[in-house]
Amino acid sequence: MRSPTTSRSTMRNTQRRTTTGSLQTRRTTTGSLQSRRTTTGSLQSRRSQSRPGRSILSNRNFDDDYDENSAKCHCVNCKMRFMHRESSVEERYELEVKLADVLQCIDHQSDEALADLGHLVKIKSISVQEEHLRDSREALEWMTNRLAQLKFRTHLYPISNDPHTCFVEPQRKVLFANYFSSPTKGTVLIYAHLDVVPADRDCWFNDPFELNALDGLLYGRGVTSGKGMAVGWLQAIECWLKINRDLPMNVKFIVDMMHEVGSEGLQHYIEARSDFFLDVDHMIFDTNTWLNSDRPIIACGLTGWAYFGIEVRGANKNLESGLAGGLVFEPMTDLCHLMNSLLNKEQEINIPRMDLMVKRLTVEEWHILETAEFSTYKYMDQLGIRRLRHGSNKVDLLQNRWCKPTLSMHGIQGADHKTECSKTLPMLVTGKFSIKLIPDQELAHVHFIVKEHLLKMHHELEMGTDMTLHLLDACEPTSWSTTSKATKAVMRAVGDVFQKQPVATAGIAACLPIASVFRKMVDKPIILIPYSRRLDRHNQENESIEEDLFMRHSKVCASLFYELSSLPVRCKCGVIPDYCKLWGVAERLAVTSEEAKPPVKRTLLTSIISKRAQARKSKKNIKDYLMSFDIKKLIKKIDLKRKPPSNNIQDEKSED
Repeated sequence: MRSPTTSRSTMRNTQRRTTTGSLQTRRTTTGSLQSRRTTTGSLQSRRSQSRPGRSILSNRNFDDDYDENSAKCHCVNCKMRFMHRESSVEERYELEVKLADVLQCIDHQSDEALADLGHLVKIKSISVQEEHLRDSREALEWMTNRLAQLKFRTHLYPISNDPHTCFVEPQRKVLFANYFSSPTKGTVLIYAHLDVVPADRDCWFNDPFELNALDGLLYGRGVTSGKGMAVGWLQAIECWLKINRDLPMNVKFIVDMMHEVGSEGLQHYIEARSDFFLDVDHMIFDTNTWLNSDRPIIACGLTGWAYFGIEVRGANKNLESGLAGGLVFEPMTDLCHLMNSLLNKEQEINIPRMDLMVKRLTVEEWHILETAEFSTYKYMDQLGIRRLRHGSNKVDLLQNRWCKPTLSMHGIQGADHKTECSKTLPMLVTGKFSIKLIPDQELAHVHFIVKEHLLKMHHELEMGTDMTLHLLDACEPTSWSTTSKATKAVMRAVGDVFQKQPVATAGIAACLPIASVFRKMVDKPIILIPYSRRLDRHNQENESIEEDLFMRHSKVCASLFYELSSLPVRCKCGVIPDYCKLWGVAERLAVTSEEAKPPVKRTLLTSIISKRAQARKSKKNIKDYLMSFDIKKLIKKIDLKRKPPSNNIQDEKSED
């Protein structure tokens, strides 16, 4: 028989071997999992390499930037280390009380707001016409002076693309303005423009460049576009400064005078002044996203575009039709066949897999399109046409306008465009067309399928010319979360002002090219604010907006400052050196308020010591607090009666 100790040692060795074996199996399993993860990572890297042009803007959650731990900041003096980044209950309540006063101030300053709007409407800032460029400069200088009065630092920069006309008057300029309150506050960038489209006086009831108020409506060129939006922001800022002496956020402005002609030169200056956007947390744009009078729409998506050029080459030089006609492969003929293959007979996109990655509409978004206040007859009258492709179905028409990719052809470069008859055979032509991209579509994927389709058609038609596809210009579509902190802040601001719950949607994307350009170049979160309704005649004859809606826009701007100021603040010391050491308006106001307080009376050290000594002398014990004066005397008498006299006792001992 085995001894108990031997059996126990054998059991222990067996348990150790079993445990070691289980650990080895766990390590083997862990190694297999790691190998799987490595394989998955390699597959993801291969996928990303196969799609190099994929944009990550639509998948990025900008709320992650505000969940960073501020302790990561390496700046010793950073104020973000020693403060709670979210506003406290007391600060929020104080700001909320001031917001109510600001909204009341906006109501009282309605006449001043209408006066500012009337002054801007009078300026014929038509950027399309060269003779009115000086008027556009006048509107921009008025905005510069107005912001300077509101404690903004303003800078005007020339943005001409042509170096020969850079210093020719009137110069094309852009306004950069900055209001810095405190490094512990968030920063917003507001884009505005002051130029308008031409207006024919014969088609208007009144002068289009005179502000007229009739039956609760404001008539004038620009009231539903840049001029009305800019005045709303000015009134919100002015009322905040009157009530609070400071803004709840850092505010930056970019004011454009060439918006209606594609903001020429602005993109190059944005690249040159990239430091202006380092501390920006949100970029705000006004847009017309009221589909009906019932509920405002908060758009959470922007459309993109892909502008292509099909280059077809036949020979090194142009030929004459009388000598070479019918003998050579003509590039114009092949180009017409290629461009015709892009659309079917219903003029829908004929490229396979184009709708593969389009974001589908939800039931709520479909209901929004069904209830939209949209008249096909008024729309045809606005465009000056007699027939629409989807004239009988309003939902299909609006869906093709906002929710589906579309293809448009723009022209042919290199072909004959003169009025005279020409017999030249062009041997190098380029057909230009563009595709509107919808959120969730990828530019690289669209480029690939368009090129694949054209090469297939070129091969099937057995063309004798050379074909090359060029991507001339492009911008990725983007969308963001409808439940992000910034989106909820916009919904609260709009809902509190209009007393209606707005709808946030990413399926109904807004078409705002300048916002897409900013998102592509600056890569900051975008906020789109609804301004005018669809019934308002935006950039049309008799352009008008409701006076109440115009005033409510100023309140939305003021409320948005309050809502965004309550969001967590991102530390910027890692982006801008010594950012925490900067002093803004809030720090200067704090210093002046401390200096204005009455001086505290200082006492000498000797008087303090004497007071402490007197306090020690007058210190009482517990009996003094529990007993009255008469009871103390009685206790003393009783104690004397109980104690025998000490002298008599000593005499008796001596006698013994």
